[in-house]
Amino acid sequence: MSLYPRFKSDGQKAADAKEVKTSSEQRMFSRFRVNFPVRFRNLNVGRRGEGLCTDIGAGGVSMELHQDIEPRTPVEMWLDIADGFEPINLRGRVVWSRKYGSESNRTGVVFDCPRLIAFSRVLKLLRK
Repeated sequence: MSLYPRFKSDGQKAADAKEVKTSSEQRMFSRFRVNFPVRFRNLNVGRRGEGLCTDIGAGGVSMELHQDIEPRTPVEMWLDIADGFEPINLRGRVVWSRKYGSESNRTGVVFDCPRLIAFSRVLKLLRK
């Protein structure tokens, strides 16, 4: 297993969203199931919303939202992790979005820059 990412040659087509693997073997960081309130802002149009962060890792999150956000949309998020400090502010982009139930969507976001210090707050809270 190589530690370096594989790059496609110019002659190959880039994988579309259906071909992208999201298994745990493809992740750089472990994920943890959580139940944190999240607020977000779509940076393309300024639209704001709220939801629930259901899964988090140092590289990204999964959220349950009441609205659909298109893949590749840049977002800013604030995670309320109830540790007595300010919400964690993160930026990223949507990598997938799927209908979940009749009124919800599940959305996956990869962080622009993994913030390991902020993620350590999550780990401390999960240890309690």
